[in-house]
Amino acid sequence: MQDVANGEQVSLPAEGILVVDTDAGVRWSLEKGLTHSGYAVHVASTVEQAVHIVQMENIIGILLELMPEAGLTPAVLSSLLKAPNSPTVVCTSLDAAPPTVIECMRRGANDFLVKPFSLGEVRAALGRALATRAKANPDGEDEVEHQEFETSFIVGVSPPVQEMRAVIRQVAQTDLNCLIRGESGVGKDVLAREVHRLSRRGDCPFVKVNCSALPEQLLESELFGFERGAFTGAVASKPGRFSMADRGIIFLDEICEVHPNLQAKLLQVIEHKEFTKLGGRHSQKVDVQIVAATNADIEGKIRSGEFRQDLYFRLNEVCIWVPPLSERREDVPLLVRYFTQKYSHYTGSRKLQLTGEQLDALCKRPWPGNVRELESTIKRWLVLGKLDLEPDSTPPGKRKKREKEEEPPEVEKSEQEEMEERLTPEAIRGALEENQWNRRRTAEALGISYQMLRRRINKHKIAQTR
Repeated sequence: MQDVANGEQVSLPAEGILVVDTDAGVRWSLEKGLTHSGYAVHVASTVEQAVHIVQMENIIGILLELMPEAGLTPAVLSSLLKAPNSPTVVCTSLDAAPPTVIECMRRGANDFLVKPFSLGEVRAALGRALATRAKANPDGEDEVEHQEFETSFIVGVSPPVQEMRAVIRQVAQTDLNCLIRGESGVGKDVLAREVHRLSRRGDCPFVKVNCSALPEQLLESELFGFERGAFTGAVASKPGRFSMADRGIIFLDEICEVHPNLQAKLLQVIEHKEFTKLGGRHSQKVDVQIVAATNADIEGKIRSGEFRQDLYFRLNEVCIWVPPLSERREDVPLLVRYFTQKYSHYTGSRKLQLTGEQLDALCKRPWPGNVRELESTIKRWLVLGKLDLEPDSTPPGKRKKREKEEEPPEVEKSEQEEMEERLTPEAIRGALEENQWNRRRTAEALGISYQMLRRRINKHKIAQTR
């Protein structure tokens, strides 16, 4: 180890991690923690010390604190990234404002952490960055694959993401069932996998079931399995997903799509930890933790009798809400960098890089399809080399005709504008609260389109207070 901040000189192994932080306590704790992962840890407290180390030593990863008062700004990245080994950089700061995150991503940072952070979060961020480095240099000298860094599935620094991480860490230490809620495309399956990764069941199976993909009869046989001769075509016994997930976690995606008849059997499994195969005579014991997810109005389905209230209570022992991407814009630059690196093989030998203006446009976009839409946009950019935020699948010859037909008359446009003016932030917030913050029901109550409601919420930055 070498601590330039304190003037100590010790010979070092070949590969190193550099921690640049003005707090001696942070330097000490990260040095001790990361050393256990097998790397030589260098520490520095100033820009000059950091630049000297990256020029003289084999640094492959840097944890850089942003502290403008000490000269540690995003501009420092330019000097650090010019090092011979082109290290990957993870920035840390007390400030996670979108402009700060965007500036770091523009200048080449790989990730961003908000202080205070845990050693696990540092290891996860470095793991993502170094895994990308290994992928980009498959024939290089860096051997990051032997390291034991954690790799988190969740990317982001916004307050909602930090809150989700905190809840997931707590859930992972228990066997409580968990219900993940949020709009389509926000990444509910990502959270489910993070619960599994951090839980004591992490070494056991993670089994995902899409409850909307199969009709009732087929879903029942898929979940619980069947015995030979249970129905026409059952020529051999087959284990169900619950059996496959024994001692692990089963993820029931789109749980609200399960037929009420099957919901009763699910409730039996949750309460008694046992089930019976289709055509079977004996019950089987099973030890599973259930993580369910839905984008539906589950309370509305309970009122209409489509979903059992007792099952809801059993699944909702812990609830995690995943906000839409439009409510956590500071995460967009990190997600763009993550997807760009994940799908870098799409570019072939071409070198593509987003401009500052393009990154700003991505951050300002409302993203009605959430993270899934952003991921598709980045894939399309990497393949086609053109950042198209509004892809149009209409044949070119029909576009003008369609645009002319869809263009609203001036009178209708003025009426729409007049309606939007009457929708004050107070009126929208009141309607949202009356409808338990369900946006579709709120739009219906206000007599406007869902898209108009989203525009007004984003314009006035209306957020639910918990």
